[in-house]
Amino acid sequence: MEYASKDLTIRKLRRTTDFENLTFRIGGYTEHELGRFYHLWRNGQVLCIQAEPYRRPGIDYLQSPSTQNLCSSDKEAFYYLQEVLQTMLDNLQFGTENNCAHLVRQKDNTYSLIYTRKEFVRLKCPVWTKKVNLDDIEITRIVDCALWEGIHEEMEVDLFMGVHALWSQFVAAESLGHKLMNEAGVSHYTYKLLAHVYKSGMIIGVMCEPIIGRRVCPTDRAAVFAAVADIQRHGILLGSLLPHDILITEEGVRFLNISAVQFYKDHDKLAAEAETSHWAELANTFGSGMIAPHTPLGSRARDALSYVIPRLPSPGRPVYTTPELAMMRFVWSVMTSPGEFARTDVLPLLKFRDSEQQRKKSAVTHDPKHRRRAKISHKVLIAPLDYSESENRFEELDQIVPTDDEPYNPKWRSSQHTPYERPKKKLLLPPRDDE
Repeated sequence: MEYASKDLTIRKLRRTTDFENLTFRIGGYTEHELGRFYHLWRNGQVLCIQAEPYRRPGIDYLQSPSTQNLCSSDKEAFYYLQEVLQTMLDNLQFGTENNCAHLVRQKDNTYSLIYTRKEFVRLKCPVWTKKVNLDDIEITRIVDCALWEGIHEEMEVDLFMGVHALWSQFVAAESLGHKLMNEAGVSHYTYKLLAHVYKSGMIIGVMCEPIIGRRVCPTDRAAVFAAVADIQRHGILLGSLLPHDILITEEGVRFLNISAVQFYKDHDKLAAEAETSHWAELANTFGSGMIAPHTPLGSRARDALSYVIPRLPSPGRPVYTTPELAMMRFVWSVMTSPGEFARTDVLPLLKFRDSEQQRKKSAVTHDPKHRRRAKISHKVLIAPLDYSESENRFEELDQIVPTDDEPYNPKWRSSQHTPYERPKKKLLLPPRDDE
């Protein structure tokens, strides 16, 4: 969850809140021609809502490309409808065959939803792996509309989802790219695609191994060049070799952005394309491109951009609060704030909060009163199997270990007093007059 602490995850919210009724806003964007889009998620179900476009009066967006950037009025209009959806949370329909809805404004300025069904992902090749139902995956984290994390059959997995038209074409290309690399025998240079994810009979994404690895650094130059050369020998052209497309794991080099992969039968044509797509881009990656900070495309290296839309209080719903609910309302207020610099203003506050929490934890750790006791290993000493029983073994021990004739004195200890003894207090008496 954006602006929330790292430990506030979906898995924790399942245990501490009424999770089935929590609605997450996992994505949203504005297109001046098509409208405003809002992507909601509730307990494993996704709903894409499309509203009418907002256009500033007196501006031709086709003639002025610079006006495509969102200004303050565009953002206010976008968040206004998001607050309208907040008032409709109790009536939103999740889990049906209809995965989309149109937000329609009535004549009396009220809004209603018209539900429909859309197939976003149109694969460029037949399904070549097994298919897994989305309901069989426990979602643990959602970064945005496209990048999800979950657990399937007690194994962590990453999901690349196409629940709206903007990313669906990349999901279809990702499936084709993995198929090409698998047929060429170079699938070990990427994270294995495990299955295609479907919901209500439609393919909505792909499931792969967890994308875990470290960023590429200048010392990895030889390994990366050797991996790219091997891939090229098998007729594969990697479409993107930017620093955030390359990860280093214990098994070796791994490449991301498989949606841009192409296969060439003509190796001469492949070599010509590779001069710019492979070697020129690698030279830039390990040159000036390596200096700039970069974040890998994998979800585990990114902060979650999704957040919870809190429900409005009503007479029939009890009002209570928990630390998790308070954080949800705080994030919501920040994300829907009309001020253009509201998010940047709150970042120092969040950094101060995190530093204070870390300072308190370190203070408790270094406090002698909170130090854990040293673990004492209770080992059982067993005599060797070839040890011969002898009658005089006790006599031999008596000769080896000297004995004292004096009895044991329990007061021989390092401390002067027992826990139940009090030291004698020295009373300071004032001198008498006769002295």
